[in-house]
Amino acid sequence: MIDRRKIAWVLLALGAVLSVVASLEEVFSTVYKGFGSDLIVTWTLWATESNPQDGPAGQSALFAAGWPVVVSAIVMAVAVAFGVRERTAFVGRPLAMGGAGLLAGVVLLYVVQVWELRRLINAQPQAGSSKDELRYHGGFYLLVVAAVVGLAGAVLAQRRSPEPVAQDDDEQEGVVVHQLDGDDDTPPFGLAIPHDDEQRETP
Repeated sequence: MIDRRKIAWVLLALGAVLSVVASLEEVFSTVYKGFGSDLIVTWTLWATESNPQDGPAGQSALFAAGWPVVVSAIVMAVAVAFGVRERTAFVGRPLAMGGAGLLAGVVLLYVVQVWELRRLINAQPQAGSSKDELRYHGGFYLLVVAAVVGLAGAVLAQRRSPEPVAQDDDEQEGVVVHQLDGDDDTPPFGLAIPHDDEQRETP
């Protein structure tokens, strides 16, 4: 039978690793047309970078989600360290839910902000024959996957391990009766018990 708690800690560890990897990857980029050559602004969870370098890059603190994501990953990793041991699992369970919940909240807010930015870009009038656009990169999808995997692991981690079934006291302390094959009236204790007929003949 598969131990769901072990799966929970594996999922939590995987979610933490994926979130850290996502924080190091490019998340999305905005492509602005009409500047002679396209102006591409690439966003990570830490900063933005424009190409060409002298182009105006929008620096917005709303998209600087690097530290919240890393802190969430650290909390999830600590939860795994406590959760794999039965004696400290009671500490790992709330940490798992806290870390995974924090990561999911940060990712959800980040995704909503990116979608809002995409909506604003699409609402702008078209400049020339082409239109500004927003492109998603691998870091964006890794963030979403990390949040989902981490939440799944945190939910599974809340399931306590089944307690061992205690045997009935009557079954444990039951009296075992051994039947003797012979007709000998002497019990195992070595004392002979006289028959009723012998007792009546004795004056």
